[in-house]
Amino acid sequence: MPADSTTLLQSGNALVAQAQAVATQDFAAARALWRQAGVLFQRAHDADPTQHAAAFRLGQAWVAEAHALQKEASEDATAMWRQAAQQCEVAFALDPHHAVTAMHIASCYAWAQDAEAKQAWAQIAQHLQEEHAANMAADQAARWPRSAGAAEQRDGPCGCPAV
Repeated sequence: MPADSTTLLQSGNALVAQAQAVATQDFAAARALWRQAGVLFQRAHDADPTQHAAAFRLGQAWVAEAHALQKEASEDATAMWRQAAQQCEVAFALDPHHAVTAMHIASCYAWAQDAEAKQAWAQIAQHLQEEHAANMAADQAARWPRSAGAAEQRDGPCGCPAV
């Protein structure tokens, strides 16, 4: 029986955690773990191509591989950065309000030396972050409504209600 997308994501995340734990001591072992995680993220994305998390984690796996290729000064690094950006774009299409995904895309294009695409995605990410902050402020204001005359009713020496 094939594993579901959530189980595959959890297994992939566990491998990423293992890779991060050994990356400074044994980069080759960490890279192998990241690749195994990438396979699981690919399977999770294939199992549910509508799930943002699976698409995004696959993009992040390719970012890890791009970093590894960059570290080795491989000529394939730029192509991997573009592939990671394109996969993150797939994830963004599934959740077009996810600023973190847009930031990842901008970063990938920066590493791929595509200044125009990097700038466009950075602007999208900034807009989404500003939109998110405005929505959070509006939600906060809705939870803690103040009456229009509240400031006028506060006449104590510290601005607090008079006793």
